[in-house]
Amino acid sequence: MSTQPAVVNFSPEKHSVELRDVPVPTIGPDDVLLKVGAVSVCGSDLHQWTSDHSWPVNYPVVLGHEFGGVIQEIGANVVGGKTGDRAVSETAAVIDVNNPMSRAGLYNLDPTRKGFGYGVNGAMTRFVRVPSRCLHRVPHNLSFEIACVTEPCCVAYNAVVNNGSIKPGAGRSGNVCCGCSAPAGSM
Repeated sequence: MSTQPAVVNFSPEKHSVELRDVPVPTIGPDDVLLKVGAVSVCGSDLHQWTSDHSWPVNYPVVLGHEFGGVIQEIGANVVGGKTGDRAVSETAAVIDVNNPMSRAGLYNLDPTRKGFGYGVNGAMTRFVRVPSRCLHRVPHNLSFEIACVTEPCCVAYNAVVNNGSIKPGAGRSGNVCCGCSAPAGSM
């Protein structure tokens, strides 16, 4: 079995994050193996490092839920993507498709969901296993460094435009909320 270096949060103790060798993941029939092109450091990654988070973590776990890369391998049931495609991933790695929230299209509110970087291994490594339903294609002229912040931009857009209430924080999502507010007519 081949291994790869990864940033691993290995226990609930403060500062329990280090570089470790982890197995390169194997994929299932509905997954892809994504070669990570870039991963962003989110405030929640920092909260796990300082152990002041409020969510359950499956230790040990590879950090990183804001990421993009190139598809290296495709599971047997995957349609609509091919090896070499560039993509970013949503954060809900595991959902219950029968949960009422998931059935209503609000799978991000499924209380049983497990996200990359706390529930399942994330992308602060070379290769990550991603359910194909989580992927969105990225154009070749967009760098992965920019593409990997798609998720916080979507969070901000949803907060400002869809929910119509601005509650900026001190982090990236809060700053993007402020940036989205002007075109939405709040300034």
